[in-house]
Amino acid sequence: MVEKTVDETVFQGGVNTVRRRGDRVHRPATAAATAIHRLLRHLRAAGFDAAPEPFGHDDEGNEVLSYLEGDVHPALPAELRTDDLLTSAATLLRRFHDASATFFAGPDDRWALPARSPAEVICHGDIAPYNCVFRAGRVVGFIDFDTAHPGPRVWDVAYAVYRFAPLHAPTNPDSAGSPEEQARRAAWFCRVYGLEPGALLLDTVVGRLAALLASMRARAEAGDAASQAHIAAGHPALYEEDIRYLRAERERLLRVFAAPPSGPR
Repeated sequence: MVEKTVDETVFQGGVNTVRRRGDRVHRPATAAATAIHRLLRHLRAAGFDAAPEPFGHDDEGNEVLSYLEGDVHPALPAELRTDDLLTSAATLLRRFHDASATFFAGPDDRWALPARSPAEVICHGDIAPYNCVFRAGRVVGFIDFDTAHPGPRVWDVAYAVYRFAPLHAPTNPDSAGSPEEQARRAAWFCRVYGLEPGALLLDTVVGRLAALLASMRARAEAGDAASQAHIAAGHPALYEEDIRYLRAERERLLRVFAAPPSGPR
């Protein structure tokens, strides 16, 4: 939901209430904000300008970031299910990872999610349409780095293809396409990124969803309101069904991965 006043726009949805004031965004800061702002400054110094620029905190303790102009979608609309869109998202993810590979994660850095081995890059942790900025049918920026953490490249790629292919069961409201089409789109994304699709990718998608479920339940038990709301909305059942779907369709998906790459559609 978006509310507008004379001098600010309020975006209410997902986990946070975000306020835009001019060319700045004010959003609740997490315990990881210090490490994330250091990461964002590093990205810009490394030439990656498709992420917000940090400007510290306001008087209310909210983090202040630059606003990235464009559209954000809760899920990928039908008109954006193009190979050109996939190419832009995969290319940007590779650029982000390459820029983050030279970031030094210190022992005192606090991340919302645990570091994973091998810590090749800093993972965004939640590459999905709702955390991407779109312009003219392409992904031009990433936002909401709250779940950033050190990890392997494939950990981020796996979740991105889960959301963008999408590798969803037919019962998932955001699902689209046959298993073959989903696998083709996932393979396209991976190859543009520079990672060959295969069993490791599918296993990592399943592992990523299992980790998401475990984290959501642990946070809910600890009193996190957002996680409690997600559970009440039935999100765990969707992820569990997607895991069953990926396991059931594993050989079918792998056959498409192994086929010669087709041209763009």
